[in-house]
Amino acid sequence: MRILLVCLFLVLGASRTGFADVTVFENDYDGFLEAVGAVNVIDFDTLPNGEPSMPGVEITDEFNYDAQGVHFSAPIGIPEIGGNQISGFDLGVQAGPLDMTWLIADLVEPGLAVGVTFGGHTTLSIYDLSDQLIAEHEFVGGGGPFFIGFVSDIPIGYATADRNSNVEAIGDFVFAPVPEPGTLALLASGVLLVMRRRPRRAI
Repeated sequence: MRILLVCLFLVLGASRTGFADVTVFENDYDGFLEAVGAVNVIDFDTLPNGEPSMPGVEITDEFNYDAQGVHFSAPIGIPEIGGNQISGFDLGVQAGPLDMTWLIADLVEPGLAVGVTFGGHTTLSIYDLSDQLIAEHEFVGGGGPFFIGFVSDIPIGYATADRNSNVEAIGDFVFAPVPEPGTLALLASGVLLVMRRRPRRAI
């Protein structure tokens, strides 16, 4: 199935430029939704088992959000739920003071769009099914929440959120799975229309 999806996207995208056609949405969640349509959102307000979130709950290989479409991990440290019922919950990871870590979001099924909300700053990167970098975008700010989202014509296998530090946290993870082949051409034409109407940002 993944090979079929890659072939479909190569037919739609590579024939235009030979490279991935990617649009980045910086602090433009409405534009992201306009380009993608229906999305899935993991806001970490509930745990993988559907129970209300509590700060300090670890997200492990066995206790993860695979049933919702994403498996979260980190190269160093164990991701855990943070926050509270008033301001909302997030997913964070912390390593030792001399270590670097980041969050990895493996999509259970390939995606055409990925986005995250976050505070402060981060770099969101997306990778294809062969672990090749498709695109990355950095945003630096204070406060938040902020948003970075990508729409890609090459299937997204996973994404990373990395602030080049020993800590990282995201408030929401938003994604759109690759649609069924019968609706792929229709969706592609809609995304292209939005891309033509909106100014492109350099990546």
